[in-house]
Amino acid sequence: MSARAPLRQALVARLLLSDAALVEGTPARALLRRWWNAAASLGMVDPVGNRPSALPTATGTPQTEPQPRLLAAVQRTGPAGADAYEMLVVVAVHDMIAVSVLLAPNDATSDWAGLAARWWGTAGRLVRPATGLLGSSEQLLAELPPAAATLDADAVTSWLMPAVPAPTPKEPSVTVGKGGAIRLWELSVSRDWWTGHRRQLAVAAEADAEALSLWSWQGVRAGAPAATVHLLMAARIRQHCDELRITTAPLWDLADRVGRACREVAVVDDTARDGRGVPAAHVRLHDLETALASLETVRQEVAMAVLRLRRLDLDVAGAEETLHLLGGEEAELAAPELRRVRWARAQNRTLAEVLALADGRADAVARRSAATADRLTRTRRDRLTLSQTSILGSLLMMLAAIQSLNYEVPLPGPVQPSFIAFLTSLALVLPWLAQPRRDAVALRAFGRGFDLFLFAALGAGAGWLLASSMTFWLASSLPVPFVVVVCALVAVGARAWAFRGQT
Repeated sequence: MSARAPLRQALVARLLLSDAALVEGTPARALLRRWWNAAASLGMVDPVGNRPSALPTATGTPQTEPQPRLLAAVQRTGPAGADAYEMLVVVAVHDMIAVSVLLAPNDATSDWAGLAARWWGTAGRLVRPATGLLGSSEQLLAELPPAAATLDADAVTSWLMPAVPAPTPKEPSVTVGKGGAIRLWELSVSRDWWTGHRRQLAVAAEADAEALSLWSWQGVRAGAPAATVHLLMAARIRQHCDELRITTAPLWDLADRVGRACREVAVVDDTARDGRGVPAAHVRLHDLETALASLETVRQEVAMAVLRLRRLDLDVAGAEETLHLLGGEEAELAAPELRRVRWARAQNRTLAEVLALADGRADAVARRSAATADRLTRTRRDRLTLSQTSILGSLLMMLAAIQSLNYEVPLPGPVQPSFIAFLTSLALVLPWLAQPRRDAVALRAFGRGFDLFLFAALGAGAGWLLASSMTFWLASSLPVPFVVVVCALVAVGARAWAFRGQT
């Protein structure tokens, strides 16, 4: 038989008793005998290999078992060639007696409800605590782990033996399949069970995902048994409620973060509007844009959180609708899940409303601050345009007056080229020199290297004019290239010092 098993709905019932279960006349012994007789009535009377197959009894003082020790194992065997699929195993571990029963029909007609009814209808439900009863549980498996998937008697026996860890080490996580892990959801049980009983749904990562998904979403309409639908829906609801409990605190914190970001933007916006204490407009604009960017980041987190809440609400609503289609005992058992659905949907609505209010406040603050940023940007642009227009207009007016009046600047020929070069370089940097230092840095349209080049050109033009003037009028012997280089370096150094710390 292939090691890969098809989708099976198997039941594993477990009973944990004190070691008094091996002593005749004790309540724990009565529970052990009850389960043993129930297994025998279902046909589990055949031995498993050469393992003990008689009801175990203490032969002396009970001993603490550090490792699980098999006391007895019986199974039901079918016709010739059929695999064993029903088995009872009794194991001693530490100071406990663990009884495990497996019902795994490996067919397409059985369901969890039928398997549970078959076992509990025979063994009887545990309705009250008893002396020596430590715990009980039932696991409803969608697929057996690979080790037991072939229903080999030895493999199933080993798998049913509980791997109870020592009191001090931490129990490792249960893994099954190719890198998969068993997902366990603890489900509700009806009120006629004792409080120590647990019901769990275990779905392996290697299970038939398509069939499980179909049953999980369409329920009885997909042909799934009602009890199976209840368990699948309960598992989904439990998972979503756990997810909601984990995310509730971070979502409230996210709403608080939106509020803090709104207050920070409001403070920066008030400062930008007032302008007192911050002389440079570009500093106010930069601070405002930074605050708005932080607010937008938080708003994107809010949008993603609202989307997750909506998806979660739709999923829970689908599970609720599927549960409402159940009838009979399953409908009564679904009442705790329906209460969880109402709680989850109420939590969803509350969180969504809180996040929507926070986002609405953030939107109003962002609109107001964006208007302030637009006004500051227009003001800076208008100032730059005005200064450039004034400077260039005055130069053009001067040149027009000189030309219309036929005025000749009394400069000797050797000085005129350097004068023209100086005026040209001065016209390139005058609009920036007319601005305050911080605004000039923020408004410059070129990179740092080209900016330094402009000031070097201005210094070189001034040096050329100075050197040619000194040579003509003072008969200076200083070489012109030397003066040009010195003045260019001075201009670059002055620019670097004046705008130090700025990029």
